[in-house]
Amino acid sequence: MNWYYIDGPLRVGPLNETEWAELVKSGKIQPETLVWHEGVEKWTPYRLMTPAGLEPEPPDFEEALEEVAETPQAFAARVIDLDYPVAINHCISRAWAAFASNFWMFVGTAFLIAALSLAGSSLPVVHYAMPMALQGVLFGGLYLVYLRMMRGEPTTTGDLFAGFGLPLFKPLALTTLVAFLVMALCFVPATIAIQAMGIVPPNVEAMMADNPQQVFALIQDADPQKMMVWLLVFLACSIPAVYFSFCWMFAIPLIVDKGMAFWPAMQLSRNKVLQHPWRISVLLVVAGIFGFAGVLGFGIGMVFTLPFYFLIKLFLYEDIFNNPSPSQPADPEKE
Repeated sequence: MNWYYIDGPLRVGPLNETEWAELVKSGKIQPETLVWHEGVEKWTPYRLMTPAGLEPEPPDFEEALEEVAETPQAFAARVIDLDYPVAINHCISRAWAAFASNFWMFVGTAFLIAALSLAGSSLPVVHYAMPMALQGVLFGGLYLVYLRMMRGEPTTTGDLFAGFGLPLFKPLALTTLVAFLVMALCFVPATIAIQAMGIVPPNVEAMMADNPQQVFALIQDADPQKMMVWLLVFLACSIPAVYFSFCWMFAIPLIVDKGMAFWPAMQLSRNKVLQHPWRISVLLVVAGIFGFAGVLGFGIGMVFTLPFYFLIKLFLYEDIFNNPSPSQPADPEKE
């Protein structure tokens, strides 16, 4: 018996039983992969395959693709009101199992992205563009590779740089740019206050570039009362900055995983996160403890702990967007 399957826009086959068994064993054929063989009426997910009458040729697979494809808009409409679990122990245990089973791949991927990020930031041409745009492009590739490894899907080196492709570059860059500008605006009052109080001079940016130690010395010698007032202003500015960062935490995964545009991804992330803000906050605090424990040992340990932090975050993403509860909408009164 000959087998056929759909791989992206292509129909692959015929494959004999031996070839088919090798593909299944390698993980190439997933439960949702559309397959066909003689005796099956139409293209069917592999997990639902059952014998049927004989047909000489597979039916039109393009129609099958249209039936199973879900647009980003349809996805957002389907999940926006669904509830989801925030199981701290479950997220951490799954993250640890995945991390331990593919340790060097997760660590190596994170190390490469960190190295590229640092290298790009050191170039004068992109010194300011990097944090505003290219960070999102790089981390888009990181999240895509992590998600595929978490799901047991095959991944390639090209996936790590998928964010530089035309379909993803624009939304990823815009997401990071908008988030960066919003964060900067949040801290404008603190910047104005520290200069108005005379703690640092108006040309502090030039001083930071030429002699940052001099700026730190000015801050250390500042009037304690003025510093206390400024710290209160700074903390007040941090509240909206933390809020927006929290709300948009899943925008980049939604872009690379679901193909969403940048603003719908940011909106959907905000809507879903705010369904259970306190539970998610607790999980992020716990994950952050793991992630930033790597600061010990001159920060070298972060190469190992930050990938674990990203995995915890992405398993929460899976629970929210790919495994929500279909039976009931979210109940905001539970928070």
